[in-house]
Amino acid sequence: MNRPETKTYVRWYSIAVWFGVVMNLIFCLTAWFAPERILKLFKLPRVRRTMWLRNVGMLLVNLSLFNAGAALDPLRYPFFSWSVPIARFIAGVFFFQVGLADLRHSTERPKSFVWLMIFDGGMALICGALLYLGGVGRSSPTRPHVGTSNW
Repeated sequence: MNRPETKTYVRWYSIAVWFGVVMNLIFCLTAWFAPERILKLFKLPRVRRTMWLRNVGMLLVNLSLFNAGAALDPLRYPFFSWSVPIARFIAGVFFFQVGLADLRHSTERPKSFVWLMIFDGGMALICGALLYLGGVGRSSPTRPHVGTSNW
């Protein structure tokens, strides 16, 4: 865990997660406070009631807080560090189902969601690869597995 390249991978993981947090905040604050702009950006029909889109914005702020915690110290809590690419992968699969598989015909404009699939799927691959290459969560002679006792 003390190899220089390990620190480099972990540092790049933090940078990638912070980039994702910034992008999330741009999206979610717009969805929360100016939902009509999100609808226009994705070429979705205007609606009078935007509570659900605003709720998504608020929830994405909460998720971004957890991501920021993982970015601050990826080695301290590996579970939370790995939750970032896992959550991005889940989002990527969801947007694949909506955008390309047109799951349950859930939108009139499924192709509008392809960019979200690409972003979340790409972030999942990048963050997951950086964590793996950085050895985050793997035990080493100097660092025991989380949860093991010294007894």
